[in-house]
Amino acid sequence: MFSKKAFTLIELIVVIGIIGVLATLSMGSYANVQRGARDAKRKSDLKDIELALQQYYSDNSQFPPAGGCGYGSNCYVYSTAGASWIPALVSRYLDTVPVDPKNTAAGPWKTGNYSYAYGNVSSDGQSYDLTTQLENTIDKDRCELKNYRFYFDNRAWCTAFGGAYSNYIFERSPLTK
Repeated sequence: MFSKKAFTLIELIVVIGIIGVLATLSMGSYANVQRGARDAKRKSDLKDIELALQQYYSDNSQFPPAGGCGYGSNCYVYSTAGASWIPALVSRYLDTVPVDPKNTAAGPWKTGNYSYAYGNVSSDGQSYDLTTQLENTIDKDRCELKNYRFYFDNRAWCTAFGGAYSNYIFERSPLTK
């Protein structure tokens, strides 16, 4: 008789099972890396927009109004409107205004809505809110830890502190530095 060297059926099943487990674990890790990369882009984009807003302020002694709204109207514009969603910044300060990597819904206030928001929050053009929502629910800059507040009455934004907005909001404004 001659002998054949081969894997048994049980050995093959075990190896396939191990490969399946490793593939599942790596896919979860890959998704976390993607979320982290999108959040890093969000923070970087808001920083770029903030720098353009500062340049606009240097030239005009006030920040630009949001869309067609006047100052003091507590009006917001959203990145879901496209690459010129803050028209006053396009061409002179930025070639295009960055948009959220997902850009799924106007207004980042509700959990799962991903966009950027720019709003007038003062009657004299001296302040603004620049806001997004983060995907990483344990990010150190999320509202749940930072406790962002409304400038006019100091009420909390996020639900962790009794507010109505997502705990995962990230905000940049002259008031939150």
